[in-house]
Amino acid sequence: MQDTYFDWLQRETPTRWWHDSGNPDEIELALQRHAMGVTTNPVLTFRTFRMQPEFWEAAVSEIPGDLDFEPHAEALLRLVATYAASKVYPIFLETNGEHGYALGQLNPGRAGDAAGMLAQARRYRSWAPNIAIKLPATRAGIEVIEQIAAEGIPICATLNVSVAQAIAVAEAYERGRAKAIEAGVPVAPCIAVQQVGRIDDYLRDVAMDMKLGLSERTVTSAGIAVAKRSYGIFRERGYHAVIMPAGCRGAHHLTALAGGKVIFSMTTRVQDMVLEADPPRVAHIDEPVDEEILRELLQMPEFRRAYEPDGMQPPEFITFGVMQKLLSQFMETGWAPLETYHSTRVSGRWI
Repeated sequence: MQDTYFDWLQRETPTRWWHDSGNPDEIELALQRHAMGVTTNPVLTFRTFRMQPEFWEAAVSEIPGDLDFEPHAEALLRLVATYAASKVYPIFLETNGEHGYALGQLNPGRAGDAAGMLAQARRYRSWAPNIAIKLPATRAGIEVIEQIAAEGIPICATLNVSVAQAIAVAEAYERGRAKAIEAGVPVAPCIAVQQVGRIDDYLRDVAMDMKLGLSERTVTSAGIAVAKRSYGIFRERGYHAVIMPAGCRGAHHLTALAGGKVIFSMTTRVQDMVLEADPPRVAHIDEPVDEEILRELLQMPEFRRAYEPDGMQPPEFITFGVMQKLLSQFMETGWAPLETYHSTRVSGRWI
């Protein structure tokens, strides 16, 4: 069998990756390719019900049709998250809880509600020993990260599109981790997502509107620049949280950050792109982004907000344009459809 780029990553580098979807057939394929976990979200959960309805039909039919909207969406998310968790549980055992997780994402409509997210996180935690709580890197989310880290609950901080957010996540986790150790609570891992492709997508629109004439190579270096800067700061400060480059749009996102102790999240489509490209087996994590490209990107105030360690303060996280765009996406194409999928209740959300 041909030695693949994924074989090289697994064998020669500390770089690992998790599969990004809830489709059972895609999960099986990803595990054959060395995936070490499964990331899911409301959008991916709804997508697997539409793409493979026959697989889920029996389990979905057992959910009471008259459940209120949030419990109904939670019940559907639980089906997919626990299925994925069962598939990667052997990895969880083999790695002593470093990998082998499936993610349970909290209600995006609660992104500013710390108390609501904390209660939901504690409910999700009971689903399986290898369920990690996926919550947004908003100010409220940062508060919850510290609390659940102190309780020994695994964490994935998502909707993270800036260095400032990554630092806030890492520092909240350090505080919570210290409390857990002091209380004798087993420490669970924390992942800080960097949405490399999604910040590229956002800044492409910004650059066009500003009539900057930036090349596609420059635009598609933005997320890589943010992730590399976050990674360097994490390593310099000794943070225990691990960067997860996600929202990848092609093999370039993987190769530019390969070789570091990071955990990628990749769809089947991007995995296929990597295998087709068969990139050179070279670690690029320590190579800086070209100074001219950075100079061009720094013309955009929105890139500066994402790139500079003090580019935003926690109260600003939820106001960042790309954050609002992503929260809307998760709500409108994921969580909201789950609230009424095979439900007898009629939502007034869009009236």
